[in-house]
Amino acid sequence: MSDNGPDDPPALSNVKEVVFKISMFVKGGMLTAVAVKVGLVVLNFTLISLAARLLEADAFGYYSILFSAIGLLSVVATIGQEPFVLRMWNEITAAGDAARLKGVLGFTFTLCMLGTSVAALNFWVWASSIVGHLTVITSSIYLCIFPLVLICMHLVRTEIGIALGDGLGNALIVSAPILYLFYCVAANVDANLSDLFLALAIGSCLALTLQIRMISHRVLCRYPEIIRVRALADYKEWIPRSTKFWFATSLGAISQYIDVIVIGYLMDPVVAGAYFVISRLANLFAAAADTIDLVGSRHLPGLYYRKEKSALVKMLDDLAWMAVAFNVIGLVGILVGGYFILQLINEPYTELFPELLVLCVGTAAVGTVRTSTIMLMMTGYEGRFLQILGACLVLRIICFIVFIPQFGILGAVIATAISFTAQAAAIRWSDKSLTGQDSSMFRLLKQS
Repeated sequence: MSDNGPDDPPALSNVKEVVFKISMFVKGGMLTAVAVKVGLVVLNFTLISLAARLLEADAFGYYSILFSAIGLLSVVATIGQEPFVLRMWNEITAAGDAARLKGVLGFTFTLCMLGTSVAALNFWVWASSIVGHLTVITSSIYLCIFPLVLICMHLVRTEIGIALGDGLGNALIVSAPILYLFYCVAANVDANLSDLFLALAIGSCLALTLQIRMISHRVLCRYPEIIRVRALADYKEWIPRSTKFWFATSLGAISQYIDVIVIGYLMDPVVAGAYFVISRLANLFAAAADTIDLVGSRHLPGLYYRKEKSALVKMLDDLAWMAVAFNVIGLVGILVGGYFILQLINEPYTELFPELLVLCVGTAAVGTVRTSTIMLMMTGYEGRFLQILGACLVLRIICFIVFIPQFGILGAVIATAISFTAQAAAIRWSDKSLTGQDSSMFRLLKQS
């Protein structure tokens, strides 16, 4: 509600409403989230551009495949603890239960260590068959650190803020390899895969150290007795809940990273590297969706569990307007500047501009329902979300098998766009039928 007076003229009333919305945008952390994501997009674009130019085509292809595999396995290795610990943190801190919080943190750390060990072992065996020994070592080190970073960033985001959580954490991870590649340019030396992954591992180690220090300090400030209290655990509740989150996050990771791996298998690393470039550009929409996720996952669970209905509705409306803005700006930006961005990364990639446009349709569709995804995951309907992801993943793999042999990269992007569009439609329908409201971007149509 704005603070317009009863006798305000229409023009002044409109100005006050705009000022009010801007102030709420800033107070709600949305401006910070946008600034963080814009900064990370710039850093990731810089990393991809430098890597594509400084590495040989085959080496960049293998970088794309290994990077995608590590991203996938890192999420699997957390065993669903990213959303689980976020949900439990909001529940437990609302009740002020230090003993259960200690139990949850120990439970999460144990599962993550177990999952990371299994993931790293399997990655070592697989990567040894495609790249050299040094690259296997450094990329495995990166894989061993990154899952813990993901979990800690979730906690820092919800308890301290987005800038120090996702912003600082991801910036440190990406900045290290960027500095390495700039060094290669300045010293006129060849970049190589093993050193690039070593830089990623160093950046991840720095990020993890700072994240642990921040969240540990905050926990001790809020619960100074937590070291002395005996941890309480409810494994009968936590294990089934973690299992559902594990399947859901794993399918989400497969959906995000499987394309490059499959294309590398069905075609070759060079083509996989080219697809990696256009998928990163198309993921500008995913970056917009991540901004919505950063704000939504920080505020929506708390509002929901505190039963603050009016504030929840207001937050959903604000996130819907964010989705509109990012989708319009993203589509126009790619349409106008996508060709020149591909040219800036590497001249040969300009031939993939039509494929980039097709892929953006699918990623934009997913961006319209990101808030619906958060609501399903945080209100007890993660099982339905799991079913949707699984069905759409099967659909995409089938489309890959059908389209890639005939159309190459174009077939891959068509398959991805089809599966993403179907996924968005199913998530929106499930959100409306299960939660009783449309949390997607399209909720604004009812208000117009």
